[in-house]
Amino acid sequence: MLHWQAVAVKELGTKQSIVADQVHVWWWPEDLQPFAATRRLRTDVILRTLLARYLPLEPAALRFARETRGRPYLLHDAAPDFNLSDTRGGCVIAVAGSGRVGIDIERCDRAPPVVRLADRWFAADEARALRGMDPESARHAFLRMWTAKEASCKATGTGIFGRLAEWRFAIDAHIPTPIALPPEAGSVGRWRFHRFVPAATHTVALACQDLTANPQGFVVCP
Repeated sequence: MLHWQAVAVKELGTKQSIVADQVHVWWWPEDLQPFAATRRLRTDVILRTLLARYLPLEPAALRFARETRGRPYLLHDAAPDFNLSDTRGGCVIAVAGSGRVGIDIERCDRAPPVVRLADRWFAADEARALRGMDPESARHAFLRMWTAKEASCKATGTGIFGRLAEWRFAIDAHIPTPIALPPEAGSVGRWRFHRFVPAATHTVALACQDLTANPQGFVVCP
């Protein structure tokens, strides 16, 4: 059983350590986030403050680069992989000791146009299954699938365009359960998935590539 504990940036404490096959997942509700003029500046403060805890560096000294399709990474030896997702009400960051990680958060009360979006972005059988559900069941299933698909795309670094339909998940699964993967993802056995509910208002999907640990190896900080 994984337990969440909210933490303010100023309360992060001293250095953190992480080992291979371990993933730390951090959650900040908005009332514990630092004040900043813009959302981007606020998440930058959170990200730098957190990642500096894993390296012998100050937050301002961290150097970032981006992969071809924009996925950020740290330009430091032995730096952990990481991924961030932010929405109204909270922010989550996953830090991985090995492999690659993707994370996505959505509000549970979000009411997207499920059928229209599924027809555009999902595989045909997924869209068909969602159309056959009652509206509330379809909404919940859509949010579960969207977060799973986006977290997976963020882990591989492809972005979502042209890839959401390639990542296919079981419609009725709470924990993301892959049915088919795009070629760049490799085999299903290279992946571990988990779902978190950091607050009643939010749902989070976590996708991890090339970990050998089973889900019991995940820990939630602090």
